[in-house]
Amino acid sequence: MEVVIIAGIVGLILLLAGFAVLFTKVLSQRDANFSPTDIVKEPFSPERYRAMERVLAKADENFLSSHPGCTRQMKKSFRKMRIAIFRGFVHLLSEDFNRICKAIKLRMITSDVDRSELAAVLIKQQFRFTMGMIYVECKLTLYSLGWKGIDASGLVQSLDAMRAQLQALSALAAPASC
Repeated sequence: MEVVIIAGIVGLILLLAGFAVLFTKVLSQRDANFSPTDIVKEPFSPERYRAMERVLAKADENFLSSHPGCTRQMKKSFRKMRIAIFRGFVHLLSEDFNRICKAIKLRMITSDVDRSELAAVLIKQQFRFTMGMIYVECKLTLYSLGWKGIDASGLVQSLDAMRAQLQALSALAAPASC
């Protein structure tokens, strides 16, 4: 009986230590100089991510295959490089989305007006974006096995919707100059 109690206590201590490390890591990643006005000034455009559509295009792979010296290993290496490039775009897209969400949350908190309807939109868009990221990752796995390309337009649309919300919120918060 004593062994079970000691094991439970040790497990609890390890769990608490893990949470402490995780909490410390999250707090250390906070950006103290974060300002929503910096985000609004930066140009977030869906055009920035148009190249994503071409990264996994079949045309480049067909061109490579048309050469007589092309081996199976070359095709596999080419596909791996393209996936890495695409994941880089997805990572940038995710960072942009999270920065916009952070700016909207900051605006909501500092607003003099209740923004509960915006909170619902924010949660919905974050859920949609997360589901889109899961979908893209699954499709990337299938693409690495030889399946066809990926459509990441849903992620770009979510980013654009959040950017529009932030711009509208910023326009409301900005004093009218007459």
